Amino acid sequence: MVLQLIVFTSGLCVMAVEMAGLRLLAPYFGTSLIVTTILIGSLMGFLSLGYWLGGRWGDKHPTVKALSTVTASAAGFVLLIPFIGQPILRSSSAVIRSLVQGTELDSPVVAVATLVGGIVSTLALMAIPITLMGTVSPWAIRLAVDDVETSGKAAGRLYALSTFGSIIGSFLPAMVLIPALGVQRTYIAIGVLFLAVSCLGLFAGSKRAVPPVVAACLLLLPPGVVRPMEGLVHESDSNYHFIQVVQEPYGKCEDAYHLYLNEGVGVHSVKCPSAKLETRGVWTYMAATPLWLDEPDQMKEALIIGLAGGTIARQMLESFPDAHVDGVEIDGDVVEVGKKYFDDADPRIKPYVMDGRIFLQLTDRKYDLVMMDAYRQPYIPFHLVTKEFFEEVRDHMNDDAILAVNVASVRGVSRTLAAMIYRTMKEVFPTVTLVDATTSNDVIIAMTKEKNHKIGADHIEKYGDARGLGSIKKRLGKKILGPVEGWETARVLTDDQAPVEQAWDLMALEYAK
Repeated sequence: MVLQLIVFTSGLCVMAVEMAGLRLLAPYFGTSLIVTTILIGSLMGFLSLGYWLGGRWGDKHPTVKALSTVTASAAGFVLLIPFIGQPILRSSSAVIRSLVQGTELDSPVVAVATLVGGIVSTLALMAIPITLMGTVSPWAIRLAVDDVETSGKAAGRLYALSTFGSIIGSFLPAMVLIPALGVQRTYIAIGVLFLAVSCLGLFAGSKRAVPPVVAACLLLLPPGVVRPMEGLVHESDSNYHFIQVVQEPYGKCEDAYHLYLNEGVGVHSVKCPSAKLETRGVWTYMAATPLWLDEPDQMKEALIIGLAGGTIARQMLESFPDAHVDGVEIDGDVVEVGKKYFDDADPRIKPYVMDGRIFLQLTDRKYDLVMMDAYRQPYIPFHLVTKEFFEEVRDHMNDDAILAVNVASVRGVSRTLAAMIYRTMKEVFPTVTLVDATTSNDVIIAMTKEKNHKIGADHIEKYGDARGLGSIKKRLGKKILGPVEGWETARVLTDDQAPVEQAWDLMALEYAK
């Protein structure tokens, strides 16, 4: 019975460590496909090594006690992960922020080495417990097989038990442990569980309870701040993001609220506590996009995909106060943070908690303005940047309507990514233009009708005195560039192939050089 319990718990803990590992890396490296691939691929490699070792060790030490000694060691290393991993990740993640925000790197070679070293070090930390847990299945089969005639039955039973444990381990962290306990205590809970099961095979009587009870005391430790930042006022984990709200200067405002998600390389929303001080930036250019309508005053219905804290909605409503905004945000916890610290509580804004593309598939509403603010490097949801997606957006737009897309980029590097998005939008819309909004953000505007791509500059003469747009009145015309250079030869992004993350990675490496 002890052997079967070890096999089941090992399968559970392998997947739980992997699932929690995604959240451990998210605050520092994000949740991109590449980060996920590195983590899963590496852990599969560790398991393969464990299977090989387990077969050899099982032949040399065919006892439950010897196996339990190895699994107890694995449990100990699991308990170490949240305490050792975070300091390593904090130092290496600073490199990502430098790449994205354009801060000069003292030595690109050292920076890249730190970045790679952080990931490798963290994976190495997971390598030991995952490899040791990988030894369980072949070792357990060696112990369970009494004769060759029943070896297949014994192996099948143990593999089924291990796989069932892995199924539980896949759901338990995401659905229960991380929302209830957080990442640090999830690792502790996993380690304590595995240690308790291991002690059943190591000790007899009451001694079995001593190690797991001592380890369980770690749950009493306060989780602390995952990524310390001066001015931090809120930090939490959701099912989708690691969320931080920080008060720091923005323009003339000394204590503006900033919303950071995951690795924190981009500001997703900003708001100054003082209503007298304006928060400018790329949001102002996004808020100005109704100016590309033939009659901006007639703009009544707007859709924002990537609502976050509602900064774009607020600035747009300051200039066009009669509009109504449907704001789609995939993370309900972000919406709640937006209501508390930012602008999502505005009665003119109706938040919808779901994926933006799913929302379009479920609604039959049509809009005068659609704004996309869901692209934040180094993570871009590929399904929100394809030709098929833009066709769905077009189906929900009125005859004279505007689509505006905020595309962040690595400062001072080529617009390869913007060219691909421009080319893809051009497949669907007759008129598309680029606005060079800031040094690290472009706004790509698509129109449902053929029209002068500089119509926005003409209209700002009338609406430029409205609060929120006056700051760009004199320079908007110069910022409208027209087509993105090289768009004719750029790739059209489709649901089948949209390598947007790879494009960003190449630009980041180019900047680092």
